[in-house]
Amino acid sequence: MRKFLMMLLLIMTTTAMTGKDIRTLVLTTTPQMHCKNCENRVKNNLKNIKGIKAVETSVADQTVTIQYNAKKTSEEELINAFNGFGFTARKLAAGEVIQKEAHECKSQAEGGECKE
Repeated sequence: MRKFLMMLLLIMTTTAMTGKDIRTLVLTTTPQMHCKNCENRVKNNLKNIKGIKAVETSVADQTVTIQYNAKKTSEEELINAFNGFGFTARKLAAGEVIQKEAHECKSQAEGGECKE
């Protein structure tokens, strides 16, 4: 019985030490996202970053919500990644609301979706 308890304690300790540290980061972008193509550009460029578990975007709220493993990447790395695909990003303060700017699309794809 003692061996069993010691083994169980050892397994629990090992599991706790190798566990994932999943965190959530909510950002806003400059320039603002204004269409589905903007959202897709953000998602497609972030999906290849090591440690990212999920990315959700909202044009209406002007937010990018990222779930990531803090043992594999950091907030700073994620924020800096936006520079590589035409955006800058900053972390939103708790309760901060971003006003969506008016946008007039200059180039539309089939179906009326903005291509910019």
